[in-house]
Amino acid sequence: MTRPERPVPSWLAEHCPPWCVREHHEGDHVEDRYHQDEPGIYPVVGGTADTVPITSSLEAVELVVRRGRHVGESVTWVAVEAIDRTGPRLLLTLESARHLASHLVRRLGTVDG
Repeated sequence: MTRPERPVPSWLAEHCPPWCVREHHEGDHVEDRYHQDEPGIYPVVGGTADTVPITSSLEAVELVVRRGRHVGESVTWVAVEAIDRTGPRLLLTLESARHLASHLVRRLGTVDG
């Protein structure tokens, strides 16, 4: 994806990674100075309540999954969180996200339904 040329903020002393789609502006707050990819939105059925049976807390939820990295840092993270709720939020390093994905694929391969 080609982005139109924009002035580079003075605080952005590094190139954006190829996956970054975030627009950076001179006035960005320090906490908002990060690279981010295009978020993916996935409808799922899940629950957060500690109920018995656990299935009694299941409901439709839209999850957003996005990759990011704060400017000046080397750690890339993956965030998984509900769009319209305050929690839960799962924040993983890229390596941990790959590790979890591998285990999920293996686990799902053994599930009969």
